[in-house]
Amino acid sequence: MLGVISHLPLNIRPNRRRFLGMGIAAAIAPILLNACSNNQTNTGNRTIRFSHGSGLCNLPLFYASEKQLFEKYGFSGTTALTPFNADIAAQLATGQVEMAVIPFTNAIAAYTQGASFQVVAGSGIEGLIVVAKPEFKSFQDLKGRKIGTFQADTLDIIVYDYLQRENMSYSDVEMVYFGDSTEVLNAYLAGQVDAISSIEPYATKARTSTNGNVLGDGTDIYGAGYPDCVVAARNELIQNEPEVVKNVIRTFFEAQYLIENNFEEAAQTTIDKYYKTDMASLLQAAQAQPPGVDIRGKRDFMYSRAESMMALNYINQKPDENFVNFSLLEQVIQESPELWQRVRVKTEAA
Repeated sequence: MLGVISHLPLNIRPNRRRFLGMGIAAAIAPILLNACSNNQTNTGNRTIRFSHGSGLCNLPLFYASEKQLFEKYGFSGTTALTPFNADIAAQLATGQVEMAVIPFTNAIAAYTQGASFQVVAGSGIEGLIVVAKPEFKSFQDLKGRKIGTFQADTLDIIVYDYLQRENMSYSDVEMVYFGDSTEVLNAYLAGQVDAISSIEPYATKARTSTNGNVLGDGTDIYGAGYPDCVVAARNELIQNEPEVVKNVIRTFFEAQYLIENNFEEAAQTTIDKYYKTDMASLLQAAQAQPPGVDIRGKRDFMYSRAESMMALNYINQKPDENFVNFSLLEQVIQESPELWQRVRVKTEAA
């Protein structure tokens, strides 16, 4: 699993070509497939099990779970223990969970290895932030320096894209990969790396704790409203229980509206259990990584990031047109327009 990378000496970087043999491929072992039986429907009470990450882009799931918003539609949503970011895709690919909130690049890496799922909606937008120690004021200043992040994650790809813009490459820096957001933050605060590519609220904590510099937040190269985490569902769930998937999307729309209108309450509901940071950092981070379910206009953007992933040898081919399936999202918007209307202004502004 990718999480062991953080336990390697910091001067050791994994071979990118070996990445295809890690993560998903390793996870599709019989011992993990046995866990699928834990995923069955309870008698009279449908439960959807999600894998997830740790950033604010997961907030709609966390808030909906804590506030039992799924129960309005006759089922419950539970969050699976996901020790490392790489495990999100592995749990989805092996059937340990039916749905996931996952960075879309991790989803691409898993999908191109044959994982049977599709992206059905968004969860969180923007919030991919590169923070450097005060003495580093540009990407050029990071030549020969260590940058910490997660492998094959959107946070990894954005560093590559920024370096490309500066006519630099990964050979100009030393990428150091960790298992989760807390490890990345702690390594930065301890001086083990010179910069990090992180999500909120951890990027804000890194910046404020060191008086660091934000070298980029993605909006200058990707545009406003770019997606980070997306909602993915296994194919059999989409085919056999499309109404369940649609009701999950409805729940995410409701969570988005409630979060947008009272982030402080959402923060109080989820801090400590889901976000290992202080309340000031969490509240300050709110605007940098808002929820975003309707990402229909960002389909091409997600596919275009596959180019960078191929250049880094994370994937051997681009995902096909079935990777993204917004048909159920379209149906939800048509059938429950009031849910979409309440968040439409911010969606269109993005």
